[in-house]
Amino acid sequence: MSMAESPEAGTLRRVSAVAGSEQRDALRDAIDADEALTLTAISSRFANLVVDPGFPGDVVVLAEEPGRTMLAHARTVVAAGALVVVHADVDTTLRRALEGLGAAIVPLGEPAEAVAEQVAAVRRPTRRRTTSWTDEPAERRPRLSPGERRALTHYVQGLTTVQVAAEMGVGYETAKTFLRRVRAKYAAVDRPAGRRAELINRAEEDGLL
Repeated sequence: MSMAESPEAGTLRRVSAVAGSEQRDALRDAIDADEALTLTAISSRFANLVVDPGFPGDVVVLAEEPGRTMLAHARTVVAAGALVVVHADVDTTLRRALEGLGAAIVPLGEPAEAVAEQVAAVRRPTRRRTTSWTDEPAERRPRLSPGERRALTHYVQGLTTVQVAAEMGVGYETAKTFLRRVRAKYAAVDRPAGRRAELINRAEEDGLL
């Protein structure tokens, strides 16, 4: 079975996980209690998990501090061919970005059993071809400068404009100008990008997420 495909019904689903000490035992017990799941690796740090022979398996549980690091970890998991289940309380911006990757999200207050149920149920999302950048006419894909592209990528991952500036090593006004130009260029091709949520959609459509 390819890791890039969801297991069929009745197939053992391999699970690896990042979880703190308070969650680890409960998560292990919940996965072991489900005959359709098997835990292949678990660690308190993602850096340790990725070098474990059991990584990624079919599904990776990210029970860690939410933020742009979690988003980067989720992207690594997807690139490795596995599905993602997040067990954390995430804000709207991070939720949109994670769901754009096909991640399932279980609020932190839910028990480990709920996480195991989601692990068993999560499926790879069906992408709508109409929102793929490959289907957008070339004239509707704005030409972004390298700076504009970097600023957009950082911003839609949840960073503030101040944080974008710091990541790029430029001043606040420069980062603000990059983002203003990005919005203007999308508006010029009749693709709304005034709000962060709209920018996230545009970035996903154009293959930047």
